[in-house]
Amino acid sequence: MPYNGAVVTVGTFDGVHKGHQKIIEKVLEQSRLLGVNSVLVTFEPHPKLVVQEQGRSQIYLLTTIKEKITVLDAAGLDCLVVSEFTKTFAKTPAEEFVRDTLVGKLKMKSIIIGHDHAFGRDRQGNLQLLQRLGAELDFQVHTVMPIKSNSGIISSTRIRHLLADGNIEMANTYLGRPYSVCGKVVKGKERGRQLGYPTANVLPDEPSKLVPKVGIYATTVSVGDQIYTSVTYIGKRPTFRGEGKVIEVHVHDFDKEIYEQEITVYFHTFLLEDRRFNSKTELVKAIKKDKNNAIKYFDNGGIS
Repeated sequence: MPYNGAVVTVGTFDGVHKGHQKIIEKVLEQSRLLGVNSVLVTFEPHPKLVVQEQGRSQIYLLTTIKEKITVLDAAGLDCLVVSEFTKTFAKTPAEEFVRDTLVGKLKMKSIIIGHDHAFGRDRQGNLQLLQRLGAELDFQVHTVMPIKSNSGIISSTRIRHLLADGNIEMANTYLGRPYSVCGKVVKGKERGRQLGYPTANVLPDEPSKLVPKVGIYATTVSVGDQIYTSVTYIGKRPTFRGEGKVIEVHVHDFDKEIYEQEITVYFHTFLLEDRRFNSKTELVKAIKKDKNNAIKYFDNGGIS
């Protein structure tokens, strides 16, 4: 389609969860109706990583920019605009951003936002501002109501809390897909191999990537273009008196050398809390049981 204008949505879209997906569906619907392009504008790095308020705990991301692009690419949008977010950019008045970028450069004919979404300096880019500018600059403004579940509104913040609590299945329901961590396989101390259960030690691509709660998980892992079932440990190896938080993946029926390769771990369910064992014999028995529980989970069609 030739570029003759756009229906636009703007936001961080961390996680690209079901609430975000509802907004994207509205963008696609409106773009077809108006016969223009569908455009999503997002920011990198996440604004809260750039303008972190003092005293606030660090934000951890559900999706790195690489992961976000992959998910959004599958959504069917005509165009994804990734705008570099800096402290200077953060000072841009919302009205200037709408006039110069959204209307001036993207030729926006309609904007779709969440019901309480705001952007720009001091979050001035709210519904009231957009409606005023829409009347002046001739673009439509549409809002999308949030998706609610029994435990409240689906949001990136809510999903972060679920992952921190180990509630993987509810988080996956809100995301519409399994939560994943992508990273490089790095050399470890090869204790798993010595115990008869070799593991891939995964170093996440981004330090700000959210790693779920410490414990044992039933997972799948993509290596190249293949998907394998696996069991994943997140923790500090208390049996060996702790060595820093690690992500160790034991891939079922797998014996390939994958050091330095990028793999993606998909989390399906939380199996057990981390625990300390008094001997390597006890640890090996527990690892075998964890592996069998993960296999049983997938054999039962992903039902605990």
